[in-house]
Amino acid sequence: MPAVYALVAAAGSGSRLGFDQPKAFVELAGRTLLERALDGLARSEVIDHAIILVSPDMRETAEKLIQQDFNRASWAGMAVSVTLGGGERMDSVWAGLEELARREVPEDSLVAVHDAARCMTPPEMIARVVDSARYGAKHQAWSGSVPVVPVVDTIKVVDQARAGSADGEILLEQTPARDTLRAAQTPQVFRLDELREANLEYLATVEISSAHASRNTGNQPLMTATDDASLMEMAGKKVTAVDGELLAMKITTPLDYRVATMLLADLEDTDKGTTEEG
Repeated sequence: MPAVYALVAAAGSGSRLGFDQPKAFVELAGRTLLERALDGLARSEVIDHAIILVSPDMRETAEKLIQQDFNRASWAGMAVSVTLGGGERMDSVWAGLEELARREVPEDSLVAVHDAARCMTPPEMIARVVDSARYGAKHQAWSGSVPVVPVVDTIKVVDQARAGSADGEILLEQTPARDTLRAAQTPQVFRLDELREANLEYLATVEISSAHASRNTGNQPLMTATDDASLMEMAGKKVTAVDGELLAMKITTPLDYRVATMLLADLEDTDKGTTEEG
């Protein structure tokens, strides 16, 4: 069975969260977001090796973190290592793919791209996404799987040309049918060779487009990849959706952090009550 490698994006500054350190290293109920994300990956029992993608100034901190006795015991069934990420999330993922190439990882391996900020992602959900991607790869049915949740708000498409206007006037263009919309989460799991191919195609497109001054004019601006699934879609790869979980929320703002703190407290109280009853 092909091995599964997790690339854990942890290089972001997290300035919107309001702490004086990178988001992945902020503590949530006594444990960093990164540690909690790795806890979930290890408990899923479907990840063979997790590679943490960090900024240069946090590499030493990350190395010390994974060497702590408690963490080594908690992640005993999953190898964990650290490598340098990039300035943007896509740069970090590419750095992770390059690290896998240096390690000569077999091309039929699976890659699970995960955000450290989604630190409460249930292990069962991680296993579900990996199982779906593994089935798709085995039967050549699809190139990857992505967890999604229904969108509860009404979504509006706005006039892109006016979206950043100084006078605040933004025109609404359309309202997509909400029942066709889903919010994507992580981990997003793909075949290694196909994810690498999609990244190479996108990088080549960006390089060519950047050489032309008119790349953002007219009705066909350069498409922007907002996650790994969008890269796969642009490359014509088939990606399937898997049921996500509300607990796999991304902690980005102070409000997200407060909500996560309350949710963890509730979960711990529930676990404690279950243990006492048992």
